Amino acid sequence: MKADVERQISESGTWCDMVRIPTNRNALKAGVFVRLSQQFCGISTFATYTQTIFQKAGGNLSPQGSSMIFTGVVAVFNIAATFFVARMGRRTSYFYSLLLSAMVLLGISIYFFIEQFQLANLEKLNWFPLAALITFVITYSLGLGLVPTLMLGELLFPKHKLFLLSVSSE
Repeated sequence: MKADVERQISESGTWCDMVRIPTNRNALKAGVFVRLSQQFCGISTFATYTQTIFQKAGGNLSPQGSSMIFTGVVAVFNIAATFFVARMGRRTSYFYSLLLSAMVLLGISIYFFIEQFQLANLEKLNWFPLAALITFVITYSLGLGLVPTLMLGELLFPKHKLFLLSVSSE
């Protein structure tokens, strides 16, 4: 087995192999899909507007302090999610993570749409963006944050991995 692994590592693949060989082509499609779904799921938007969301929610802590605590909580959730993903399975956790994250994004989008166009009084719901942020981080951690990275390392043989990673890197 060791000799086989060393042989695979020593062989070099080409871009043509990625397109010509059907299994490599399918792996490329899957890798690009999972990476795009991870990038377009909204985590960067939440990360950008974390301080704004904490400011809207109010509270005793400054938005900057709250953001730092929040980043630590995100790290803890991502570590804890590794056990959840291993137990539940990658496909299932990824699917539910996509579904639940989309529902949270829909809810927060409706909230900000109503707020921007002043369609209703949302003073009593100032906690909603913060609750949505926390819920989103939990649902993101359960699949979208971890599964794409794991899958990219396992989809192809070592000689073709470089090409997939270069196409689907952040």
